[in-house]
Amino acid sequence: MKKTITIIDDNESLITSLSIQLNLSNYNVNKFICPEKAIEYLATSPSDGYIIDFKMPKMNGIEFYKDLCSILGKDKLPAIFLTGVEQIEERVLRHTTVGDFIKKPFSYSILIARLEKVMSYFATQNIKKVIKLGNLSIYPEQLLIKWYNKEIEMTKSEFNLVYSLAKHPFVVNTRDKLLDSCYGEDMIMTDRNIDSHIKRIRKKFRKANPKINFDRIKTHYGNGYSWNPKSITQ
Repeated sequence: MKKTITIIDDNESLITSLSIQLNLSNYNVNKFICPEKAIEYLATSPSDGYIIDFKMPKMNGIEFYKDLCSILGKDKLPAIFLTGVEQIEERVLRHTTVGDFIKKPFSYSILIARLEKVMSYFATQNIKKVIKLGNLSIYPEQLLIKWYNKEIEMTKSEFNLVYSLAKHPFVVNTRDKLLDSCYGEDMIMTDRNIDSHIKRIRKKFRKANPKINFDRIKTHYGNGYSWNPKSITQ
């Protein structure tokens, strides 16, 4: 079955040419100049992927993305944002979505390749398995973490960080990789935010079971963090 891509951009000529290229790549295409009309349509007929202009007259791309996520009841959606050369746009986009951004002017083949990569990544992120490592249990569907059978209340960002670390024990996760796991959250994440989050996560694990010396999250100075299933003090 063909996948459907929705384009939201106020540039009619760009929409037309991009639609042709997507059709040639075996995609169905929805085209919208008005973001409000796009949301009205997509509320009942969501697409497999989205190409969104960052700057539009009535609503910018991030506002559109967040409104659409809210209406569809999703935390994230696979999207490519079309942007100018302003660095502030890149910083906002890099830490706001599950998608990617590409600067104008762009190659159609590169845009489509990156869109396909985003959709593939999104599909794998949606399939999260329950993790059980010793006395740690993680339930992605419920955003629930248990430590020695005690539930630990965490924010979405904190949950995503623990999940990213625990799903690949002993593997060093760079701060950039951990930032990726927090895409789609409301706050703008930076590498220093990651350090602060890890500090709070450690405190929550220690509070859940004060009798246990929690040292499962190992700091690799200058590189990032890893999850060690067994305590180094045992």
